Amino acid sequence: MIKINRTAKPAILAQKETEWKQDLLKAKTKAEREKALQRYNHSQIRDALDTMFHGKCAYCESKIKHISFSHIEHYRPQSKFPALAFDWGNLLLACGRCNQAPYKSDKFPETHEGGPLINPCDDDPDDHLAFHYEPRAGIASVYGKSARGVTTENLLGLNRPDLRKYRSTRVKVLAYLKARAASDTEAARLLQEAVQDDAEYAAFARSL
Repeated sequence: MIKINRTAKPAILAQKETEWKQDLLKAKTKAEREKALQRYNHSQIRDALDTMFHGKCAYCESKIKHISFSHIEHYRPQSKFPALAFDWGNLLLACGRCNQAPYKSDKFPETHEGGPLINPCDDDPDDHLAFHYEPRAGIASVYGKSARGVTTENLLGLNRPDLRKYRSTRVKVLAYLKARAASDTEAARLLQEAVQDDAEYAAFARSL
């Protein structure tokens, strides 16, 4: 997870947010509510989030589109905070694994429960999470440094086995590049690419 600067609100939200919110709050049946909610899937909103997060999950930093469909994630779940369903500041891009059960889904732990979760647009993840690579074991892990960090690590499954296995393969290469960077200009160039916002697992590249 890396710090992300939120971009300007998409034009469609600037035009329709109030109307859409009113329609949702006035909905009386499940069908009416679902119809009203579908509006947050507007292509302008999805495209803006995809650009802002560089096609990566806001939480685990995995690239999404080459293997699955991205999710428009409500940081504060719309099921519990319907007034924020179309709030640009509440929308993130996420992969289906981080965003669904048994991980985040509609959970939102409050302060007394170790929350809230780290929001990469509002918080600096480095204040709450450590991105650690163990060279002997070849394992790249995310560890909470604060109560919120621990909650985020556990609730999002940031060390779930399949994610950690794939991530470790990538970070292992980055560790090799770091070892060569001082004497190999190509290794140094590739490592510099790996720390950019659009790179998969940039948080680990930066920690190296």
